[in-house]
Amino acid sequence: MTRPADRLRRPTLTLAEAVTRYVADGDCVYLGNFGAQLFSVGHELIRQRRRRLHAVVASGGLLLDQLIGAGTLAAATFGHCWSPVGPDPAWNFRRLVESGDRSVALREVSLGMLNAALTAAAWRVPFMPVPSTSGTGYTASGWSGGLLGTTDGDFGPATVVRAVTPDVAFVHADLVDERGNAVIRTPLGEVPAACQAARRVVVVAEAAASVEQVRAAGATLPGLLVTAVVVAPGAVHPDGAPGRYPRDVAAYQAYVAAARTSDGFARWLADEVAVSR
Repeated sequence: MTRPADRLRRPTLTLAEAVTRYVADGDCVYLGNFGAQLFSVGHELIRQRRRRLHAVVASGGLLLDQLIGAGTLAAATFGHCWSPVGPDPAWNFRRLVESGDRSVALREVSLGMLNAALTAAAWRVPFMPVPSTSGTGYTASGWSGGLLGTTDGDFGPATVVRAVTPDVAFVHADLVDERGNAVIRTPLGEVPAACQAARRVVVVAEAAASVEQVRAAGATLPGLLVTAVVVAPGAVHPDGAPGRYPRDVAAYQAYVAAARTSDGFARWLADEVAVSR
């Protein structure tokens, strides 16, 4: 007989199993969190040669750059894409934009707009009002790639952002229990909205913990929203995880140096992500 506690358990998978089970070509994939890029998930998407994905990532950084360079994406909705250690840029992103290549639809929005787009999806409405962006590149230069529009109603005109519904959201946590309850120590940013908007949620945690330990630490994300659990220490490396490990600045610098050319990026991909050229 199945006990009530057993019904609360979430499947615990390897990262490879989670990507195989929950990500198909053409899916919309949220890669959280703001300030903690899930490089491990991005690299698994590349290794499994997923194609035509729509990546949703607030803090795009070099994870988005790598997905672009690897040919994984058909679209990206993001807050920014840059190298956090500078002054060099995100080279694959820069090459794509400067070449005029339209093979990847780039939808740049503010973090507030991204939260609103995910919130609209969570509420099952087609759009959400946002502050006017008149005079900015979001409207004047079309940075949003069609995500922004205008509407008029009983309460007056408004700028709106279209709902964005991820097929799956990968969320980074410090601790997770067998029921999917998770402790997140980085800024939450858009994570709550993404988890409520997504059709499936996979928590990628630094460590497993008991239900009691997660409760004592203060659960940030309820297991009710979680589809499956992955325990992957070092999940955001070379980014850092508070209380676990610092950002690996040398690794960032080595990547940026390699990605300066397309051939250099291909060699980096083969050496560091184990993808054949």
